[in-house]
Amino acid sequence: MSLTELLLQAKSKKADEFLFVVGSEPRARLAQGWVNLRSTPALMTEWNLLQQSLLSTQQKAVLDTTGVVLGETAIENHRVGFSFFQDGSTMKAVVDLDVDGLKQEIVLPNSLLENALRMKGMMILSGPGEGGRSWILQKLLQKMSEEKSFSAAVLSNRTFPQIKDEKACFVYHNGQFPRAEDRESLMAGLDLVVYDGFSDDKFLEALNLAEQGTFVIYSMKAPSLENTLRRCFSVLQKAYGPQGAARWAEVLSLVAGNYGMSGLNQERVFAHEILPVKPQVRALLEQEDCRGLLQLMAQATDNSGLLALNQSLLQHLIRRRIDLKTAFEISRDPDNLDQLLKKVGI
Repeated sequence: MSLTELLLQAKSKKADEFLFVVGSEPRARLAQGWVNLRSTPALMTEWNLLQQSLLSTQQKAVLDTTGVVLGETAIENHRVGFSFFQDGSTMKAVVDLDVDGLKQEIVLPNSLLENALRMKGMMILSGPGEGGRSWILQKLLQKMSEEKSFSAAVLSNRTFPQIKDEKACFVYHNGQFPRAEDRESLMAGLDLVVYDGFSDDKFLEALNLAEQGTFVIYSMKAPSLENTLRRCFSVLQKAYGPQGAARWAEVLSLVAGNYGMSGLNQERVFAHEILPVKPQVRALLEQEDCRGLLQLMAQATDNSGLLALNQSLLQHLIRRRIDLKTAFEISRDPDNLDQLLKKVGI
C-alpha cells in the first residue's frame, strides 16, 4: 500500500490524525481510538516520500537543521496540518486530517461561552487529549469571533485549527521569540492572548499578561479539573509562595475540563467540568482548597453555572448521546453517578 493510499484510507475512515513513525505500523486516530492501517512497519523510503509530499524545500531544511517543523498544506483541496520530528533514529510525523474541526459539531456549555465573551481576566481550559482540546478551543474562539470584534494572538507549539474570519482578527505564532522586543511587538494592543498546549512554565507568563489587563485563555493537557488546579497551585507556590494563589484568584474567571468520548452514533461527544469564579470559589482558591472546590461543584444547583463531570454525563445520557457503559468509563465517581441516575429514573 502506497503512502498516498494510506492517507486516503485514513481520510475515508474519517480519521482525525494520521501517525507515521519509522519502524512502527502507520496508524489513524478515529473517534473510538487509534487503529493500525496495515500490519507492516513504516519504511525509511516512505519517510522520505512523506517529506516530499508535505514539506517545502525551506521546511525540509528547517527539519534537517532543528529536528522539528510544523506547518499546513492541502491534500486534494483539503487543508491538513502536520508536525515532523527527527532525532537520531527517531523519525515521526503527525498529520492532522481535520485541522479546522469540520467533522466536529461541538456543543459548548453556555456558561463557558458567556464567560469568554466577557473577555476579562484569565480562563483555563483543560482536557486529556491533544486534538479534542484544540477543537473545543477552536470552536470557542470561532463563536467569540462571530459575536465580538477584537484582536488576538494564538500561541501554539503545534498546528492550530484556524478560525474563519468574522469580526475578530487572529495572528498565529509558535510562542518562541528570539528577542524580548519581538514578543512585546506582537503582544502590543492585543485584546486576547491564547496559550495552547505549552508546558507549565508558560503559566506564569500568561498570569502576568492577565494582571496587566489582557484577556488570556490558557489551554493545557490534564486528565481532570482537579489535576489542573493542583498543577497551577504548585507553579504558583514555587514562584510566589503563599501569595501566589491569591494573585491567581484575583484574575481567574473560569476553569473548565473537557473530555471527549465516542457517542451512540460514533460522533465525538464532550462532557465538561465548569468552575466559574464566584466569591465562594475565590475564597477556596485563595486557600488552595481543591477538596472544597470539588465538593462545591458536586453540590451545585442547575442555575449556579458550576458543572461537575457526573452532571454533564447525566445530561448526555438523558439526551441519548452516550450509553451507560461509556458514562461509567468516563466518570471518576461511579457511585455518585449511579445515585444521580436513580434520582431521574434511569
